[in-house]
Amino acid sequence: MTIAGARRRLLGLVAFAGLLLSADVLGSEIGFTPVELRVAPIERFALGSDDTTFGALQFRGGIEVDGRNADFGALSGLDFMPDGTLVAVADNGFWFSARPVESDGRLTGLVDGRIAPILNKAGRPVNTKRQGDAEGLRIATRDGRIEAFVSFEQRNDVRRFVASPDLARARPESVRLPKWVSGIDLNGGLEAIAIAPDDGPFAGALALVTEHSLDKDHNHRGWIVNGARPGAFSVTRSDEYDITDAAFLPNSDLLILERRFSFSTGVGMRIRRIAAADLQPGATVDGRILMEADMRFQIDNMEGMAVRPGPNGDTLITLLSDDNQSMIQRTIFLQFALPPDPPPAPRPRPELGSK
Repeated sequence: MTIAGARRRLLGLVAFAGLLLSADVLGSEIGFTPVELRVAPIERFALGSDDTTFGALQFRGGIEVDGRNADFGALSGLDFMPDGTLVAVADNGFWFSARPVESDGRLTGLVDGRIAPILNKAGRPVNTKRQGDAEGLRIATRDGRIEAFVSFEQRNDVRRFVASPDLARARPESVRLPKWVSGIDLNGGLEAIAIAPDDGPFAGALALVTEHSLDKDHNHRGWIVNGARPGAFSVTRSDEYDITDAAFLPNSDLLILERRFSFSTGVGMRIRRIAAADLQPGATVDGRILMEADMRFQIDNMEGMAVRPGPNGDTLITLLSDDNQSMIQRTIFLQFALPPDPPPAPRPRPELGSK
């Protein structure tokens, strides 16, 4: 066979393979379908230790999950519906939902697993990695409707899905971002997405933070979109960590989930807390480290984070790992509790007769 003939045959095989892949994705059944889950509990966060307190957080159980479906995995962002259902998005273009099971305040399982392709504006499953690279997820209830806001990394856009009747059948609307949300790297782009409390200083604004799209000082770029305090800000980058998710606390402080990887040390993760008062347009913020973990702990490629009220005034933080659909990685969910902030110390009362 001539070189030209071999080249034509190779191009033909590549095109045929692309058609098969596209047909497989486009042939995905619209709507949620059940997926059988195999769940193993994670009893201890630190390997070989019964400790339950790690930094400022308390470990509240975890699970390792495997779905018996070829499309399961690659979960990158998560949040909770008003009824407590867990919803996640995958960077291969799928929704995942399940009901958490808890025992004595600890996460012990997931049941009723379901999976569905994310739809495009035409109502068809997204059919390319670039169109379906979902990374972050936030769920809000507005005017009685459940809305999901999803960040897509390679497109560097945010899409809004209104459940009608559920998210699996929702066609997205593009969220209009200000012109100054621009110049974002394609493969280090919009990763973290958060929605601020309506009654806080940001008045329900959307916050976006990049994974590894850095400013001139080599810090992560971020934006508060709309609300009462819009503008760009930066998050100090340190210790080779990249940002994978963000979520607001009830008092409008911002939690940042970070991940790093090297062949010499493996994976690491940490959570930082950014004070709401520091999130000003043009500011470079840092924040207190609430917890940090490495390969001595039950972690993997930690990419998703969600916060919700706990039963005793604390805040539950749920973390999710992206297994990249790899045989050597895991999909794990970890649950922690952040105790409520202590009340401010009372001011000393002046002694009688003092001025």
